[in-house]
Amino acid sequence: MLARYNFSDCAPVSTPLNPGVILTQAQCPSTPEEVEEMRPVPYISAVGSLLYLAIAT
Repeated sequence: MLARYNFSDCAPVSTPLNPGVILTQAQCPSTPEEVEEMRPVPYISAVGSLLYLAIAT
């Protein structure tokens, strides 16, 4: 999975976000430029893969 998302050379680090943080719709890309910048990032696929790893293994 790391190779699929180009993270095979990453080193483990602590989570830079507090575990209790609730994300909101206001934090999503809102301008056309922000939306276009995020379009090639496969977040939905990556989250699905992580869920599969957490549940099925």
